[in-house]
Amino acid sequence: MLDLPVRGNYIINYINTVTGGIAMKILELPHRLADYLCPVNGLCDIYEWKTQSRIPDELVFYCQLGFQIITNENLMPPKMIFLGSGIGKRQYEFWQDIMGYKIYHSEGEIFSSTVEDIKELINNNIPVILFGLDMYHLPYQEKFYQKIHIPGHIVLMVGYDDNEVYIYDNSKIGIQIIPNNDLRLAWEDGYAGFSRKNSYFGIEFSDIVMSDKKVIQAGLKGMAKRFLKPKLGFMGTKGLTKLIKEFSLWRNMYNKDILKDIYMHFIKFTGSVLPELPKQLNKMNSGINNPHRGTRDLMSKALITYSSQYGNENWEKASILFERSGNIIEQVSNYMIKDVLNDDFSNMSKYIELFYAIQNYEVKAFNLLL
Repeated sequence: MLDLPVRGNYIINYINTVTGGIAMKILELPHRLADYLCPVNGLCDIYEWKTQSRIPDELVFYCQLGFQIITNENLMPPKMIFLGSGIGKRQYEFWQDIMGYKIYHSEGEIFSSTVEDIKELINNNIPVILFGLDMYHLPYQEKFYQKIHIPGHIVLMVGYDDNEVYIYDNSKIGIQIIPNNDLRLAWEDGYAGFSRKNSYFGIEFSDIVMSDKKVIQAGLKGMAKRFLKPKLGFMGTKGLTKLIKEFSLWRNMYNKDILKDIYMHFIKFTGSVLPELPKQLNKMNSGINNPHRGTRDLMSKALITYSSQYGNENWEKASILFERSGNIIEQVSNYMIKDVLNDDFSNMSKYIELFYAIQNYEVKAFNLLL
């Protein structure tokens, strides 16, 4: 391993004349494990690098809770229900003003020019989040490398040389290496519905950054406002009202195959830990403990865990409401699993009361976080 000279918070460019003049640069950032929180782990690493204070990865990630119903008759399924506000560009933009950073974003460009742009960011001491990688092509992911396709992974790039890039992965300790060709393959398909190929986000913090407590409080309030007073009619509580009004009508609009796809999509994206179908519907299920409660169960636990450090008694009240909402989401998911297995979509009205209950609990919970 090369003995790289260190100045300040980063390792400077190092030209290794012994190996033929290979250009190398690595930024020395703190890094912590955060299983299943890859969308925000790199962001939290950068925040700690800038402030010397760690912000809880789980609270940052769970602030994407929400609701969306997307209609596009040209897609399959034509109705897509999400119990969050999305990851990627929307998520990083949500935190941009709260944390205080500038985003350098690109996607869909050719690999060679993208890598050169990213190297330039690294040269300017700007870490880069690489978005939408397939673990099948990541050599350090021994369980999946050239065995199982797991798309949509997200890592933090902190360095490079002529032949490979150096990254932090939320599931691994220390710097990991991705050869350039493996990166090209891992990145070339993007993440369907979230990003195109070669998507990245350079994150440059300003000199004035809010404290971790103020960041978390502002994030939760922003999440609550987004749900309670959404700007668009398909999001938040407005989106739930839209779902309640039209759900029973879908039986007359779509055939069984399309309804099955709508149900399967909903079930998949209620996974609290990651979006996947349960074993009853997918024998290739990962096998991890992944309740289908729309992450409400995990938000509930996080609010209790951090209420004394960052919050107040309202966090504990909201925690109870999110737990109840999560239980109902799981009930909806279980009903849908049975309907799919039985190929029976005749009784869609049974879900309406459950959707009302979810809306009722969540309106109360989000109001407590304002």
